[in-house]
Amino acid sequence: MHSRSWRFGSLHKLALALIGASGLLLGGLALQADESDSSSGSTSALKVTQEGADESDTISEEEYIPATKAELRRKLNRIQYDVTQNAATEPAFRNAYWNNKKRGEYHCIVCDKPLFDSKTKFKSGTGWPSFYLPIAKDAVGYQTDYKMLYPRTEVHCKRCEAHLGHLFDDGPAPSGKRFCMNSASMKFIEAKSESKK
Repeated sequence: MHSRSWRFGSLHKLALALIGASGLLLGGLALQADESDSSSGSTSALKVTQEGADESDTISEEEYIPATKAELRRKLNRIQYDVTQNAATEPAFRNAYWNNKKRGEYHCIVCDKPLFDSKTKFKSGTGWPSFYLPIAKDAVGYQTDYKMLYPRTEVHCKRCEAHLGHLFDDGPAPSGKRFCMNSASMKFIEAKSESKK
């Protein structure tokens, strides 16, 4: 009985390893990764092609002073803190923006950096807000995480490094990417109505 259980466990581990290896191979072929140095060491940065965006399409940066962990605990609610600081994932279909259809921008909940525009939001069926492009090339950063036994591209705020979600290669045109974000990592700024004149 124990040997049969052991064989199943070994086969299960082997299957997971093969799935992870094939994901790494496919992910490596599908994504173009650059190695770039940062102040915290070397990280992998993903090139995302943005239609209509050029090198001058950047968000101006002001002097940003990062909040301490204690300040963030006071500022954020539990799920916001867990998602942005501990890379947790909020429940699907039970979050603020998965079905938000209003026009506006999504900003980082920690530092208020603009991240995504509602124009690039699409219905992914996943239960999380999904976008096919960030608002600007320098809005988000990328690194590889292995928390699921296979590599995934983690997306974080480029300014404060708050965890936002993950990037997948199953999105719509023009990018073919799906930025699957946690509502808890963002705040929505509704567009001002143009009907008032």
